Amino acid sequence: MRTIIACAVSAGLMLALTTAANAGHARNYDNYSEAYPSATPRQLRNLRGYERSEYYEHDSNAVPFGSRVWWELKQGEGH
Repeated sequence: MRTIIACAVSAGLMLALTTAANAGHARNYDNYSEAYPSATPRQLRNLRGYERSEYYEHDSNAVPFGSRVWWELKQGEGH
């Protein structure tokens, strides 16, 4: 009985450690998410679109605060 419990605990620990180790690699960090850590995925998507000269929402709330495009949009809004 002790052998079975020891094997089950050992297998559980190995699974937990493997899952935890792989979880750290699943995140995709890039310069945008590091520069604007409080930005939402929508804001980061719009910022990437702006940088690539693709479509992005022309709303200052839809881009990260303080980014270049944010300043340009705020200037255009007259604030």
